[in-house]
Amino acid sequence: CFDNYTTGLSIPFKELTTLKNQLAFLLNNSVEVVPNVDVPPLDKSHLNKSNKSSGNSLERSSDKKHSLSILIADEKDFHLCDLTDADVYFKIPESLKKNCNKHIDLLKANPRLIPWFPAVLIGKDYIESVRILEQVRPKRIVTNNTGIAYKAYEMGIEWVAGPLLNTTNSYALLTLKEELNCAGAFMSNEINRLQLRNIVRPDNFKLYYSIYHPILMMTSRQCFFQPTVGCKKPSIEDGCMLKCEKATTIKSVRGVKYSIDKQKGGYPSIYNDEQFLNLDIVRDLPDLFDEFFIDLTNIGSGETAVEDKAGLLKHFESLLQGEEQSASHLTEMVTLSTNAQYRQGL
Repeated sequence: CFDNYTTGLSIPFKELTTLKNQLAFLLNNSVEVVPNVDVPPLDKSHLNKSNKSSGNSLERSSDKKHSLSILIADEKDFHLCDLTDADVYFKIPESLKKNCNKHIDLLKANPRLIPWFPAVLIGKDYIESVRILEQVRPKRIVTNNTGIAYKAYEMGIEWVAGPLLNTTNSYALLTLKEELNCAGAFMSNEINRLQLRNIVRPDNFKLYYSIYHPILMMTSRQCFFQPTVGCKKPSIEDGCMLKCEKATTIKSVRGVKYSIDKQKGGYPSIYNDEQFLNLDIVRDLPDLFDEFFIDLTNIGSGETAVEDKAGLLKHFESLLQGEEQSASHLTEMVTLSTNAQYRQGL
């Protein structure tokens, strides 16, 4: 069809655009293609551009210290509350016994504990989680489940978007704030320093970042132990969710290790054998986050579990106070770790 055109023919960009739009119209079953919407840039006027070390970071009072928060999932770790002024989150399991008041009584008896709700809550487990909210009525929660987030919004309970919601951009933060009155959010651990430094938070909104936790690869309702290390039960049963508690390590044909973990009331999960440990961000972006978080549950830690949780907590607190030796102590205690996600980004 181009035989009648001479060599060196030049077609203006305007005509090319017209041809492209006509072609798109025909390929779209003669329906007009909706043009892309240009998202307006967020207001960055409140960012402290004079801070060279952190780039676009939020203004912070010079005498304000970074705060630390920890996650526990066992009553055996309650003694850690006496060793720190940090916020202490308590992990609510994915599966809850119907009409059981165990966690309600526990949270009422320990008002310092802040409920931490998981990502997957199905059927009765969601209903029981809502009952915890209604009975305890905590001042603040962290939730990885948007159903619980909406219920907290309806009840007027302050809530924070957990790390498993994987928030990666400023527009998500703005939507959480405007639509569900979210008080703060954990930023995704999948984005790098350059991507994080451009985050713009809404007014009166807190940012959190996890600097130490197991790396979750997969969660399933199927049993991972039957095809790996074996189980005396021929198939998964109703009672497995509430009663089974196992952990093991497997190795792929390439020699890569993975941790398989199943907690009482939890779904079987596969974790990276390495722990996520990012100490660089405390130095790289000192003014962006209000709170740094560490997971002290040992869930998914496999063979790399750190027994001295009190010592680990002490060194993390020292790190946030600016003690340089703390970083080397932490890397010695956490023998197998990575922060590749922070370096590579999305």
